[in-house]
Amino acid sequence: MNAPAKIEDKPENLLPADPMVSMIERVAMDPNLPIERLNAILDMRERQMDKEAEQVFNRDFAAAMAEMPDVPRNGKNKHTGNKYSTLDDLIRTTRPVLAQHGLSLNWQTSINQNEISVTAIVRHAMGHSISTTLSGPRDSGKQMNTLQGGGSTETYLKRYSGFSILGLSSGDEIDDDGRNADKSTIGPEQLEQIEDAIKKIGINVSVVLNAERVDALHYLPASKFGAVMDNLRVTAEKRGVKL
Repeated sequence: MNAPAKIEDKPENLLPADPMVSMIERVAMDPNLPIERLNAILDMRERQMDKEAEQVFNRDFAAAMAEMPDVPRNGKNKHTGNKYSTLDDLIRTTRPVLAQHGLSLNWQTSINQNEISVTAIVRHAMGHSISTTLSGPRDSGKQMNTLQGGGSTETYLKRYSGFSILGLSSGDEIDDDGRNADKSTIGPEQLEQIEDAIKKIGINVSVVLNAERVDALHYLPASKFGAVMDNLRVTAEKRGVKL
């Protein structure tokens, strides 16, 4: 009866040993090794792993963005008629593609008195991540309580930071006819300038909303920002307030 054949692992089926791990295993067995030397080696290994995670992130992020479809524009500004991509449009479109490459997009929100900050974070399964933060004052539009105003600003900041970190267009920049952004709405910095001026002057935000026929300041067309600020400066001068 023939002896059973010996089964051996083929070299191509074995993962190559990590030289850094092998070195750490060897030095860890040395009882005379100073703890400072071991800590330095472990720190070096951690930096190497971080670099590898960043390289894999860059590769997978680039692949995901190459496959990313256009984000639909299901939102419509009832005042300007401009179509734009909502936060829901962004999440529904990007989440499946990001997940296929081990990526995810989420947000962290913090509140400091009347200012809301939202940080958009893209994470990779290997641990590397990138982030960007946008901040703005709580929306104080008419018929909004404090909670509603906070929710409105948070959604606004999530939307803008999400599109920004992924390098996608929200539709605010260009309308459906291909004309550039005379119908786009003001950004977070412009919103903050208007809010700050209103606060210093001591008028109610409804004065601006009624004059511009918008329900909330973040609906104000970007093309009207200069005129609104000019009007606020005139009002400030009449009241002896310096902006």
